[in-house]
Order: sequence, then C-alpha cells, then structure tokens
Amino acid sequence: MNKESYDTLDILRGFSALFVIVYHYYVYFFTQPEISANLLEIEPIYLPDPFYLQPLLSIPIDIGHLGVAFFFLISGFLIQPSLERYSSLKTFLIHKIFRLWPSYVFCFSLGLVFVALFYFFKNDPFPYSFGQILSYFFWVRDIFNYPMIDGAIWTLELQIKFYIFAAIVWSFGKKNFTEKICYLVLFLSVAVYGLYLFGKGEESSWFYFVVLARKTLKYFLLILLGTCIYSYYKKELSGVKTLFLCSLLVICFISPLFSSPSYPKTVSYLLGFFSFAYLALYHGKSKLKEGILRKTIKWVSSISYPLYIGHVLPGYTLMFFMFDQGISVFWGSFMALFYVFLMSYFVHEKIELVFIKLNKKMSIKKIENP
Repeated sequence: MNKESYDTLDILRGFSALFVIVYHYYVYFFTQPEISANLLEIEPIYLPDPFYLQPLLSIPIDIGHLGVAFFFLISGFLIQPSLERYSSLKTFLIHKIFRLWPSYVFCFSLGLVFVALFYFFKNDPFPYSFGQILSYFFWVRDIFNYPMIDGAIWTLELQIKFYIFAAIVWSFGKKNFTEKICYLVLFLSVAVYGLYLFGKGEESSWFYFVVLARKTLKYFLLILLGTCIYSYYKKELSGVKTLFLCSLLVICFISPLFSSPSYPKTVSYLLGFFSFAYLALYHGKSKLKEGILRKTIKWVSSISYPLYIGHVLPGYTLMFFMFDQGISVFWGSFMALFYVFLMSYFVHEKIELVFIKLNKKMSIKKIENP
C-alpha cells in the first residue's frame, strides 16, 4: 500500500483531530466541569449549557470518542506496514521515538508554559510536581498513577504500549502476525479478568496494575480491529477469518471482561469501527478532486498529531483565564483554536518533518554501513 496516496486515512486522521478538539472545547468543558478544572488543579466553574449542547447530547454519539476510535483504528491499520519497513525491533522503536517524542515534548512544554503563566497572574504557585511532569515527558504517567494533567495523553500512552507489544510479537515471527497478536491479546484479556475478579476490592499496588492492564488490553482490542481490516485488505486473511476475528474482538470489547463505557461511548467506538472498515475497504483508493477541500483536508491531516497532543492545556487555560477576567469562555476557545492551528503548523514544519528526515538519513547510513 502506498500510504501517501491513501486518501481515506488522511481524511479520517484530519477529521479525528477536529472531532476531539471540538469535543474538548465545546462539549466536555461544559459537561465535565470538575474534571476539566482538575487538569489545572483549580475550582470548577458551572456554566449554563450552550444552546447547542442538549440537542447534541440527545444524539447517542460521542464525537470525541468517535475521533479517538479513528485514531486507534488507523494505528492498528498501519502497524504491520510500519513493522515491515524496519529490519528489527530496535530500529522500529527508534523510528517511533523520532516520530512521536520530539513533537510531544515541545507541545506539552508549551502547555506547561500556559499553565505557569495562568498561575503567575493568579499569584499562586505552580500546581504540578516535578515527578508528575517527568512522568508525562516519558509516557509513564499511568504506570506511576499520577493525576491527569493533559486530557489527551491517555490515548498516546495506550498507543505506545501497543507499538512495543506489537513489535515484540512481530520479532518472534512475521507469519500469521494478525492472528497471533489477536489471540494473544484475547488470552491475556481473559487472564487479567481472572486476576481482577480474584483481587476485586484490593487497594494494593499489584491490583492497580491489574486494573491498568485491563484498560490497556481493552483498547488493544479496538486497535487490533484496524489490524484485521489491513490484513483483509492485503488478502492475508480470508473474509471468513476476518469476520470471525473482528466478531471476537468486538464481543470481548463490550463484554464483562472489561468495564463497559457509557452507552454513547460504546456506540461511538462501534460506529467508528464499522465506518472505518467500510471506508478503508470500499473507498480506500478513491481520490478527492483537486481543490480547496482536498488541500484543506490534507493540511489538517498533516498537522493532526500536534493538533491532538497540544490542544488541551492551552485551550482550557485560556478558557479559565477568560472566565476569571469576566469574559466569555468562548473567546478563550476561539483564541485557543487560533493558537493551536498556528502552533501545529510550526511543529509540523520545524520539528516533525525535521526529525522524519533525520530518521531517514540515519536509516540510509545503517544500510550503507551495516
């Protein structure tokens, strides 16, 4: 597959980032005021519902989690071609570090600057501990059970674990990769559920890791649905096997093996999977006509990673700051949108592309000088 010409993934990647941003700024901020405020460790504010909120909430679809579903499914779809591109576990992981970490560090650092300025104007001390910040920089926040700072980090933590897990499985043999990794995750899900039932009610550290493993494996199932679609697309799995594996993954995802998400979230994840499968299999090679729409979608897709990882802290900081100044939080969200798109363009051009080129140069040198 020529990834660069696969327009469906570009469309979904761009729209996914927009869905999540709109959800965080214009839905989640109002429906979850305590959690939104806890990110900045301030007192929550309770605002009247905007005119659009109740009609939107009456639809049993959560656009934020629909966007998250697409991100996970795209990651699963692209994991095998990504693994095939690199000769070893080490080179694959180095590639992922070069691809994800520099942009993340920059975006998260800018978010912390916004929080620091917010507290400076409030004449209050900076709210986060050094250990908490350090855990974010190295994607181990969930392992050390630190409080949430950035509402988007949990998905990246899961994806990083999946990349490592998939690379390990791949290193033990490439044949029937999709079937092996699916059955292994299903087996681990049942085993971890057994441990969860055995230790239910425990407050010890080992039980926390069981709960964390349970959450991790649950979203591995969602990511692996994308992997199954890729294998069917490449004719590595038959239609019957693909249907069987996808059915198993979906049934386990919504089963008592895991704590079931709310109804809108479940509907959003399932809608994300079925629409993704349809678009990938039946419209994967379709091309958008040249024009402003195509260029806009391509541009949003190209900056989707910094858009996703860099919007929560600056956006919420600006919204809370505007409220403190007696100004509508919507002005803060408008300012945040302007900042986030400008910042994402800069990060894409000056950090993402630079490190992608650097990684390619290093790969070429290794091939020339094995």
